[in-house]
Amino acid sequence: PPARAAVASLVPGRGQEWVAEAARRGSRVFADVGWDDTGRWDPADLSELEHCEAFLPNAEEAMRYTRTDCPRAAARALSDRVPLAVVTLGSEGAYAVDGRTGETAEVPAISVEALDPTGAGDVFVAGFVTGTLAEWPLADRLAFAGLTAALSVQEFGGSLSAPGWVEIAAWWQHARAYDDQPARALRRYAFLDRLLPAAARPWPLRRAVPTIGFRQA
Repeated sequence: PPARAAVASLVPGRGQEWVAEAARRGSRVFADVGWDDTGRWDPADLSELEHCEAFLPNAEEAMRYTRTDCPRAAARALSDRVPLAVVTLGSEGAYAVDGRTGETAEVPAISVEALDPTGAGDVFVAGFVTGTLAEWPLADRLAFAGLTAALSVQEFGGSLSAPGWVEIAAWWQHARAYDDQPARALRRYAFLDRLLPAAARPWPLRRAVPTIGFRQA
């Protein structure tokens, strides 16, 4: 296929023919969705999920589309429409249901000091796509996606805040050396040992800061 994976942002009331075409040509499509300003939250607007590998809404979006009052129930309902339903739970982590096997997974979030949430959802999707293409277990994919999103909110900017392998390795080295993360969370991330390069730089890494213009009040 032209690409092994593609990310689609579903838009209420507007179909996107390329989604079905990409799936037909062999791309695995991962879908996200934005806030429905119309207030309809019409499940029919999710019709393109039939061409998708996974759907990754946040808890509020998932509950509104499924008419449920629990994000986990929403994920289970969405798994009837898409092979993988992944619902992000903010500071609680993320929950996923594999509609093909019935497998579920839930991972806790790590504790971070958030500076800028811009792009965190996109980074989460990218992390989940990475793990899916690498055929990691479902829980590991969730954990990796959550970790990359959490690291991104500690920096300013959108794409500039996305962490690379060296930054993830430095965080993992730090997390194991200092008692500043819940033990449950650290156990969940033990799979990183077999994935990461040796950390050659200490945490936190110094990063380039995006140029932001501020208007005088």
